[in-house]
Amino acid sequence: MSGFGNNKSPWDNRAIQQMGGMNNFQHQGMSNMNQAMQSISYPTPRGNQGGGGGGGGGGYGNMMHQQGGMSGQSMMNQQHQGNQNNRVFTGTVTKLHDNFGFVDDDVFFQTSVVKGQIPRVGDRVLTEAIFNANMPFKWNATRITPLPGPGGNLMGTGGNSQPISRGFGDMTGGRDRNRDRQRAMRSPRRDDKRRDDRDRSSRKRSRSKSKSRTSRSPPRRRARHQPRYHVSVPKVSLNFPNSNVMELKKRYSSLYIPSDFFKANHVWNEAFPLYSPFRTRYRSAFHVMDREQVDPLVFNRLQYDPPDADYTYVAKVMLLAAPDLEELYEKTCHLIEKDSEDKDPREGLVHPSRALKFLVGLKGKSETMAIGGPWSPSQDGADPQNDPSVLIKTAIRTCGAMTGIDLSSCTNWTKFVEIHYRRQATSSKPARTETVVIFLPDVWSIMPTKVDYDATCAKYAQKCEMKIEGKCVKPQESDGNEADTSTAEEEEEGDTAVEKGDPTHWKELDPKTMKVNELKGELEARGQSSKGLKSQLQARLQKIIQSEQDAEEKKDDEQEPTEAEAEEKKDDEESEEVKEMDDKTKEKIKSSYKTPSTPCLFVHPDTKVKSGKFDCRVESLSVLLDYRSDDNKEGTFELSMFAELFNEMMMRDNAFKIYKAVVNAPDKEIKEKKDKESDEGEQKETEEKANEEKNMITRNKELLLSCSYFDLSHIGYFEAKDLEDIFLTLEMELSRAEVKKLAAKLVGAKDQVNYRALVDVEVGAPEKGRRRSDGDGVETCHDSEGAFRLQGAERQLPRSKG
Repeated sequence: MSGFGNNKSPWDNRAIQQMGGMNNFQHQGMSNMNQAMQSISYPTPRGNQGGGGGGGGGGYGNMMHQQGGMSGQSMMNQQHQGNQNNRVFTGTVTKLHDNFGFVDDDVFFQTSVVKGQIPRVGDRVLTEAIFNANMPFKWNATRITPLPGPGGNLMGTGGNSQPISRGFGDMTGGRDRNRDRQRAMRSPRRDDKRRDDRDRSSRKRSRSKSKSRTSRSPPRRRARHQPRYHVSVPKVSLNFPNSNVMELKKRYSSLYIPSDFFKANHVWNEAFPLYSPFRTRYRSAFHVMDREQVDPLVFNRLQYDPPDADYTYVAKVMLLAAPDLEELYEKTCHLIEKDSEDKDPREGLVHPSRALKFLVGLKGKSETMAIGGPWSPSQDGADPQNDPSVLIKTAIRTCGAMTGIDLSSCTNWTKFVEIHYRRQATSSKPARTETVVIFLPDVWSIMPTKVDYDATCAKYAQKCEMKIEGKCVKPQESDGNEADTSTAEEEEEGDTAVEKGDPTHWKELDPKTMKVNELKGELEARGQSSKGLKSQLQARLQKIIQSEQDAEEKKDDEQEPTEAEAEEKKDDEESEEVKEMDDKTKEKIKSSYKTPSTPCLFVHPDTKVKSGKFDCRVESLSVLLDYRSDDNKEGTFELSMFAELFNEMMMRDNAFKIYKAVVNAPDKEIKEKKDKESDEGEQKETEEKANEEKNMITRNKELLLSCSYFDLSHIGYFEAKDLEDIFLTLEMELSRAEVKKLAAKLVGAKDQVNYRALVDVEVGAPEKGRRRSDGDGVETCHDSEGAFRLQGAERQLPRSKG
């Protein structure tokens, strides 16, 4: 033993107590030492199989042979020194997770240290562990080896087995080992039995399902994931005719309210009453041009802020950009005919507030505002309070000056909201009241036709080519007389005859300052066409003058060839440099002049308005509703307030459409419940089979759009309590009992109202209701269950039948 450098006796009682259970070893004698050495040494396959015919002691003999005749007592000294921080034992896996587990609820191990197949709970394993007091788990395994066989023994090639003990502290005989072996053998059997029972029952269920499916109906379509129920219900009354500071604070908690604001009149309630709602039927779109790169085709003569501008009245407009009705249905509604097994059509749908957009002004990077400006007595009229056309003229003038859009052809101007400010007295102005009026014109009525739009796009393409070539494309300023002359000539389309004369020398001509008749006369004198707009005549004459100038210079250059060659070389070098510079910006110019394929209104933001920081942008209603309290500008406040009122108007109109549909819907038949569960299952399968064979189509798309405004997930139903809350927001003075009775009219299972039954019908089914207009202009809706009559403020709405 001294050869191992250990002067301490292996039979020291203190060392034996630290080893854990060595007192038993002292009483058993030297005959048990070989078994102890077998249990603590790591049993490799080579060591266990080396003594094939050596009987039960072959493993120990091979180990002694590999160690070069090392004595048993010296091996005990080495194990005694390292046993305080190391353990090698056999144990049972008590807990197992995806990446880690526990042996005997004491030793933590990771699946990465397992050698061989991952063990299961209840399996016996050979564990090699180390002790670390600083770790969350004191004992951590460095190697886990599953033990083969039901008893967890290592089998030798000679057919004899040697049981492996838990360590020095577990050498108490065969009783504990037998108990562990029995426990390890029982738990897998119990688990296997449960697993077999589950497999057997699942096979029975699958076998029974397959029989019923093949015998009764064809294979059903793949189950589709149902979205979560998400319905947005307004929590306030939608009857909101006017507001003050306190009401706005309670209703819109995130809205910044200017210090001078004191009242607002929501006149949209008068313009769009409940029986005559706002409708989006026609398409309107805008395309904002780059204000730095693209110049308007026609010079803008309108003034935004004339010298007599009076901010007592300010007129602004909100220009709606919306798709046509069918496109709106496809973007926002779950149409039943669009269903397919490959893709859920609800994935690409958007809320109607994201499909409806508005053209708004932009100052700087984030300050949004409605487009418009102050009233001018000299240009708009003298009495805006009593003459409604005065503020309309103000809106046309200011909108044209800021965006280049001519709204004079709009036929319907709806006054949406009036916002009043009370300004305090200053050194230059007394105390006064200012009124901001926001209009909602029918901008879709001035949308260009396809032919006109293509002609406008061709002009922009021509301007783009001229700008790439380095020519001036800015519209030229002209006085009023010239503008009137050019307008008259454009209306006559060049039919006025112009007397021919001798052509004037090119040096005496300036097409920029010439009138239309002078341009036509010079073109006729040179044998060119004199038809077209003034800008076209100027470009045509400028091209002719340039050619005459080049021809005259060429004659002069023939007299001095040497100087001309030098100048040409310099010009060529300069032109090459210019071309290189143009190549860098050519793509940018082309992208700025790129026009959409579908007709739209072109917007040219004026670079002189709002100190040169004005721009335009098309924003959706959803974005306008996403305001913050730190947006502390009056323009942003007016825009946010308009967005809130427009959204409430849409909710009111859509809620009333749902109300009308529920009132006129037939009463739901109450079916008796079956007594036996088997009969219920057969009935359900029969109904599902019938639904699958039916070819359904969405007929009432208008009602579906109204339901989609509240049903954000397009799940297809409303809960009864949510439908009651939607009806209570209307200005119809309904009681809770009436609303509850009405909602219960179509309530099905789980207190749900399936609105798909009101909008979807089978292909080929006749229409149940029709609309007609009486002679006195009254619109009456006739249905199988009743009718309601709407005329002015008098409404006769039927109550739901009992």
